[in-house]
Amino acid sequence: MKTIVIRLARVIGAAVVVSAGLQLAGADEGTKQAAVVGGELATIANQLRLRPETALDFTKVSGEYCFDVNLGAGGHMHHHAVDPTKTQEDVIDFVNAEPLIRAGVKLDTMPRFPGKLGGMTPNQWYLLPAGELEPHHGITFPFPLLIRAVNLK
Repeated sequence: MKTIVIRLARVIGAAVVVSAGLQLAGADEGTKQAAVVGGELATIANQLRLRPETALDFTKVSGEYCFDVNLGAGGHMHHHAVDPTKTQEDVIDFVNAEPLIRAGVKLDTMPRFPGKLGGMTPNQWYLLPAGELEPHHGITFPFPLLIRAVNLK
């Protein structure tokens, strides 16, 4: 895990240096966007530096890296495909559904999670009941999940 964070920090550090150098007066849109990307990468790197335990490696299970923001405590997480050209599930959002259910939100009419990698329709939210296999992690969760994949094209 430490190796992943160190590699990521090096790449992000280089991107920040490059983007800082690109913030020139009168820069074109591509250059301005590069600066935004650099800022976003620096923000993510700072989060990972402060909380390296949020970075999880699921590349052997699903070809994805995970950013866990206290999913078990009612938070959420998201996965990013290492090679988004090989899937329509480029970014996957996972939300712990327990707080919503406790608040009275009826989720039983939502489509059920298809149960396999690559099986989601992009931008469709799915419900995965507690105790069912979640293939992006290769495990079951003791609480229900809302799951959505996004295809960035």
